[in-house]
Amino acid sequence: MKHARQKKAHELEKICTESGPWLDSPGQKPMPAHPSWSLRRALLLALPPLAAACAGTPAPGDESSASGGAAPSGGTTSGGSTSSSGGASATGGAGGVGGSASGGGATGGGAASGGAAASSGGAGSGGQAAAGGASTGGSGGGSACTPPAPGTNGTNPLLASIFTADPAVLVHDCTFYITAGRDQGTSGFHLEDWYVLSSTDLVSWSDQGGPVLDLDVFAWANANAWAGQMVERDGKFYWYVPINESGGAMTIGVAVGDSPLGPFSDAIGEPLVDDTVEMAEFDYDDPGQTVYTIDPTVFVDDDGQAYLVYGGFWRMVTVPLAPDMISFAGPMVESTPQDFFEAPYLTKHAGSYYLFYAAGANPATIDYATSSVPTGPWQRRGTILDELPALAGQDAPTSHPAVAEFAGQWYLAYHLSDGPGGGTYRRQVALEKLTFADDGTVLPIEPTAGISF
Repeated sequence: MKHARQKKAHELEKICTESGPWLDSPGQKPMPAHPSWSLRRALLLALPPLAAACAGTPAPGDESSASGGAAPSGGTTSGGSTSSSGGASATGGAGGVGGSASGGGATGGGAASGGAAASSGGAGSGGQAAAGGASTGGSGGGSACTPPAPGTNGTNPLLASIFTADPAVLVHDCTFYITAGRDQGTSGFHLEDWYVLSSTDLVSWSDQGGPVLDLDVFAWANANAWAGQMVERDGKFYWYVPINESGGAMTIGVAVGDSPLGPFSDAIGEPLVDDTVEMAEFDYDDPGQTVYTIDPTVFVDDDGQAYLVYGGFWRMVTVPLAPDMISFAGPMVESTPQDFFEAPYLTKHAGSYYLFYAAGANPATIDYATSSVPTGPWQRRGTILDELPALAGQDAPTSHPAVAEFAGQWYLAYHLSDGPGGGTYRRQVALEKLTFADDGTVLPIEPTAGISF
């Protein structure tokens, strides 16, 4: 599945040519409806680093390294300090030109996990979920689990000691796991590894003392540890992640392990999805025609059929996965809900399929759509989380949803961009209760300083 790629010098030249109007007058020119392959990368870059690159000089802070945002030494921390008014995530990501890790940032894709779907339930119940220790993600999750103790309080962000972004959720053996990339940049998105936050009471959280997965697992990739999601299937844990192929573009890789905490190995040895695969599926003749290969979400339906959903820049693809979880069981379908921007997250409630996603453009809202089938078409139903703030003087924030049920209650995981010590490129994961009304609508959510149980 290796691709014939544009050379780095040619790519940078094309980016600089196509993005010139935005560099000269950012925010004053209309954005094209379908950006080309090169321009899509340019639009992800922060303007100062891009302008400097096009001028032939390095941008300040563009050589961010793994030293920024180092992992804490302690393995556990309970609920970090409260954040101001629930800030959001980062601006339109920073993508490394020609596969460079610098500035690499992603809008992150959230993904929906598999597991048994929720059955019907009343307002706020989220329906009945899989029993006991069943693994679930975007759908039901262990209604037999012990709920958080009455009178206890969580805090947002969940952990103020590290900068984590683009959450996805897995509920397994009555433990609530949140996978997230680790922000290490200051003037652009720079992510090289992924953390797993975990809790059994949604009050005290562990960061495992360090990253659980990093780019080194994928020998063919070199940058951009962006928004991924982990699901369980037949005792194995599959982690779908968007990463930059060395010398190429963004792809989706798959890691596999025997535990949510790893260790993980490369399940395929090459990308599951890349431009070559998409060009063959849709009969395209140019990589610029493909959907942007980021933000994978995976959902396992009641009948055991798994679906991969991914995309960004206002286009989304769905494809059924084979039982091995690393190959396809059918064709790719492009079916995009109204106002979709990026970060899809697929789940099921009361017999209907729900797709949560970042809508519009940065700063994005979190919207949702429903369908009678997991592949769409989708009907937009509304906004559940308004645009979130950034710190003064910083770039516009992104937003990224993840939804799951735990002990009879549904929750929304998202990230802040104005938490303590944080910012647009140093995001922090937060958690709120999510409520389904009796008519199937999802009630709007107001960010809090922490959940009260």
